[in-house]
Amino acid sequence: MLAEAIVSAVLLLLLVQAGWWMIAVQARVAVRVAEGARVLDETRLVRHILAAEASAGEQGEDWTLADGELRLRAFRGAAFACRGQPSQGWGVTWSGHREPNRTKDSVLVLSGDGRWRAAKLVRAGSRKTLDCPDLHGFERQAWTLDPAPPSPVAGLFFERGAYRFERGASGSSGGALRYRRDAVPGRRRPGAQPLTTENLNLDSTALEAAPGGGVRVRVQWSGDVLAGAFQWTVWGRE
Repeated sequence: MLAEAIVSAVLLLLLVQAGWWMIAVQARVAVRVAEGARVLDETRLVRHILAAEASAGEQGEDWTLADGELRLRAFRGAAFACRGQPSQGWGVTWSGHREPNRTKDSVLVLSGDGRWRAAKLVRAGSRKTLDCPDLHGFERQAWTLDPAPPSPVAGLFFERGAYRFERGASGSSGGALRYRRDAVPGRRRPGAQPLTTENLNLDSTALEAAPGGGVRVRVQWSGDVLAGAFQWTVWGRE
């Protein structure tokens, strides 16, 4: 009986140890799966942001690449002229990623002569009584531009800024994709906004000129999860 009790106790101990070992293994696997999913999600985010920004503009005209920095007109929305115009300003119906902001936006205006002209957005205010095309998701506003463009037909409002991979001010060993909006005259330049976690291996992560134009993006994350660099090319508007 004593021998059977000892054997049972030993077997029970082995089962408990095996159970703890399996739990520990499952926990490590779960951590690696979660980390791998985060890496893939952030890689997709980097790809989406840079592809969307580059494809919205023309290389050389709307964006350039220099010293590992993608500098650009970051387009935030579009507007179309209303049929009836106010006594002052330009009546438009607009839609975009955010509200037009006179403190940081300019407008690229298409005039009746077929030319595009850039102007500063001086004022933007709601004008619900304007006679505008009824477009889903669009809102009516009156814009004041400087200089006032001749016979404006449509416009794209944008801010100027730059994307780059860099470390934060905290001195973290890893880097992040960051966006910094250009300073507006009379105002301090905003800080660089991190768009990913600071887990990029900057020795193997870069924005580089691609053969034939475009930007080659190379991204590698720190750690051994999904080892190797992700690489793709983004292109501007033809």
